Amino acid sequence: MKWLNNCINSLYSSSCTNELMKPSVLPPMDIKELSPVVATDCKGCIAPCAQHPVVPNDLNIDQSIPLHNTVPPYALHLIIMTGKSDWPSHIEDEGLAHALIHSIRKRKNLDQRPFENRYHPAYFGNTTEEDSKNQRVIVTNSSLPSRYSTSSNAKDIILLPDSIIIANITPKRVDALLDYIFGKPCFQAFSTYPCQFSTLILVCGHGNKDRRCGTVGPMLQNALQQASLQAMTEEEGTTQVALVSHLGGHAFAGNLVVYTHNGHRAIWYGRVTPCYCKDIIENTNDNKVIEDLVRGIFEVKSKPTLTCQIQLEW
Repeated sequence: MKWLNNCINSLYSSSCTNELMKPSVLPPMDIKELSPVVATDCKGCIAPCAQHPVVPNDLNIDQSIPLHNTVPPYALHLIIMTGKSDWPSHIEDEGLAHALIHSIRKRKNLDQRPFENRYHPAYFGNTTEEDSKNQRVIVTNSSLPSRYSTSSNAKDIILLPDSIIIANITPKRVDALLDYIFGKPCFQAFSTYPCQFSTLILVCGHGNKDRRCGTVGPMLQNALQQASLQAMTEEEGTTQVALVSHLGGHAFAGNLVVYTHNGHRAIWYGRVTPCYCKDIIENTNDNKVIEDLVRGIFEVKSKPTLTCQIQLEW
């Protein structure tokens, strides 16, 4: 009996209860209809620009392939708050990211989130029925430090589109975490906190993965932080900018994703340079997207639409 009790207790971290309890349930999402986005041009800086660093020509960034529809559909984004940016080339090879990605792959096609609690492609006319059923989960490391975790070697994780931070996540807890996220019976207790920012900008700065992103990413982070401070108003809320691991599309560096409306809309951009950052910040606040740089747009929707996707004029 003592052996059984020890085995059961080992399943839980110090932040979890060892007593019988009701299943843990995620806080409900507050789903609201989003204002439509409007396509716009990017003014950029007057050339030559003396204010921003120049992206080196020898990075060989692709300028020919069309950017639109270059982001595969996905349902959720899990962002690990590591507090650093020198991740290994393959984050799936170590630590919490390894445990999460391994578990997600193992559970493929077994986890289903309701339609209204996941992302869907928006503003593109060639999406398929399979795209709307997509349950793909993106896992990335971020330079944001964990704020709430108290257990040893535990990390905070941002869950989008829910726009919450889940604390005290360790590799041993990932299966229970995925049960919790996907609404399956979960008898571990999870501490959740609302995200403190209304807009989250994730910039690929994964230098150990690709030199292009490792070079351009920090340049964009600095330019976006400066632009967001200049544009910040109390009504528009807080903008957070962070470096993250691989987002896909190295050839299109700089790559970034802008999560707006408390994470309910995701705007993916490519070929971004520091001269575009001020326009990205200002246009995001006005529900505008820069037409020439958009790779994809994804949104939370309350219900399926009977008509085809609304298309932007591009």
